[in-house]
Amino acid sequence: MAGNLEDYFRKTFEDKLLIKIPEQEDDHLSPATRLLEKRREMSEVEVALNCQKEENDSKRLRAIKKATDEKEMTKVKVKEIERLNVDILQIVNERNRLQSKMEKHVIFSKFLEKTVESAEEFQEIREIITRYDTLCATHDYLMKKEAKSQDGTEQEKAKLKKFIEVESQIHF
Repeated sequence: MAGNLEDYFRKTFEDKLLIKIPEQEDDHLSPATRLLEKRREMSEVEVALNCQKEENDSKRLRAIKKATDEKEMTKVKVKEIERLNVDILQIVNERNRLQSKMEKHVIFSKFLEKTVESAEEFQEIREIITRYDTLCATHDYLMKKEAKSQDGTEQEKAKLKKFIEVESQIHF
């Protein structure tokens, strides 16, 4: 049983600490030499444990840094989610506003469809809209032309009035 435990610990130390434990062939060594050998082995084990401690410390620091980074990333993602939720709310409100506006204007679409059905002049709604645009442009053109003509008439009236005044002063 003692041999099994010794083999177990030897195997464990060799695997875990990567230290080769010498076989028990040191029966011929003096107790002082054995003590020095044990101290050397203890020193090697201590060095290995220190290395393992340093490695564990570095792993712990990396884990802490990773956790901190993940917390920061989570905060950033939460803020992004909040911003996107606000954007979604704005988009939904805009969609609802446009939907309401469309529902109010659907009556015009039905009117245009009935006009196409009843009028022989138009085959499609697009033709009615084009005709409307043409009439609006013509109306604007005529209004500008009338305003220009009115200005011209006013100027001519002013000239005529001035001419009549000059002529009436000459005759007196």
